[in-house]
Amino acid sequence: MTVRGFAVAVVSLIVVGCASVSPKPTAVESENEIKWQQHHSQVTRVDQWDLSGRIGVRTTDTGASANLRWKFDNSRDQIDLFGPFGGGRIHLDIDPAGARLRDGKGREFFAASASEVLFKATGWHVPLEVLGYWVRGVPAPGEHGMEIDNGGRLISLSQQGWDITFREYALHKGVSLPRKIQLSASAEILRELTTRNEFSGDLLVVKLYIDEWEPSPDNAEMDQ
Repeated sequence: MTVRGFAVAVVSLIVVGCASVSPKPTAVESENEIKWQQHHSQVTRVDQWDLSGRIGVRTTDTGASANLRWKFDNSRDQIDLFGPFGGGRIHLDIDPAGARLRDGKGREFFAASASEVLFKATGWHVPLEVLGYWVRGVPAPGEHGMEIDNGGRLISLSQQGWDITFREYALHKGVSLPRKIQLSASAEILRELTTRNEFSGDLLVVKLYIDEWEPSPDNAEMDQ
């Protein structure tokens, strides 16, 4: 073989070798995924909290807001809404047996789920059954689509017919937790609610603003 022929053969082998190598994921993608796994592990260990902030619900025709206090410990939620629709305090107790709500006039409501009892009393549609996951910035169990930032935290999440956007985080006791969250109901959710005569319109948005995101101490007791 001539020198020229040898050089051509070497070049051909290099081209074939390059073509057979599958592209590898970028270092940035791999690093972000590792950060997400670490962040998810941290956040899911936050299984007690006592947060305060505000919640707002906006539809095509109406809008309302309330101050929020949410305490969670050992599969029991206590949620207080202060001043919804200009009224007094609404108190919810939620446990595996069901949900109970007492409004500012002393009326009591009962239902199998928290979202159902809240709708009965206020007309608000809020997915409380999964909000305990989303409020920490992680998906609930089940199918979902998501986007993460360079720090491994959720930017957006699509799950159970809702599109969730995480607009701001804050560091609390070494854990990065959301401060501003927006939930937008999909067309599928709106059709389902409309079919049940519980909603009309093409817009349902829930916003959460968390002023203090403080996991409760292990020995914290719930208000009675």
